Amino acid sequence: MEITVLLVLEVLLVIYMIYSLIKFCFFFFVKYDSRKKLLDSAYDGKTGATNIEDIGFLIFMAILLILLVVSGKMQFLSFATGFMIGMTLIQNYFHSFSQELPKERMPKEPLSAIKYMSYAIEDKPSRAWKQLLFIGVIIVWLLYTFLSQGF
Repeated sequence: MEITVLLVLEVLLVIYMIYSLIKFCFFFFVKYDSRKKLLDSAYDGKTGATNIEDIGFLIFMAILLILLVVSGKMQFLSFATGFMIGMTLIQNYFHSFSQELPKERMPKEPLSAIKYMSYAIEDKPSRAWKQLLFIGVIIVWLLYTFLSQGF
């Protein structure tokens, strides 16, 4: 059986969507103290915790985009709309965490904007419930569509 570019793209997207849903569940099913310990260990003495992962995700996003273009299924209007919605949604998500952290929940020095933001998100991820619901509904709908229509 010949594996097509489109099938590879679809499988990677489904895996990525499932990963995203699991990551959202982490906020709501793992207690704050456990999440905080993981965050503390990731940032231990550093201002950033995801440098390697960020590079990996950028490469993964480039692969998804290349597969989409090569598949011949990219529709400019749909892509542009999704891209702009995604950018605005993530900006809106970060705006949900503008409150100051209580002193007992502050990260240790050295501080950076992303480190502070990470601790603010872990402190009360429910502040972005509207954005998380929006994202979650879209992912569930997409997964349903993939699984009901087949690959």
